[in-house]
Amino acid sequence: MSIQRLRRAKSGITKACFYEPGVNRAYAEMAVHYDTAIVPARPRKPRDKAKVEVAVQVATRWIIAKC
Repeated sequence: MSIQRLRRAKSGITKACFYEPGVNRAYAEMAVHYDTAIVPARPRKPRDKAKVEVAVQVATRWIIAKC
């Protein structure tokens, strides 16, 4: 199982809660389909953004290399 960290959680999180955030139905269905977990990034924590950007860059390069 992989973990997806949301940068812009306003569109993906319906109920803000530290332990059990409410996830948008479309995001939840995508997570089930791809066997992944949706974890919102912490608000006002710029350190999290860099980790997400690197993960996106690695995934993009991996996908492009496969084509």
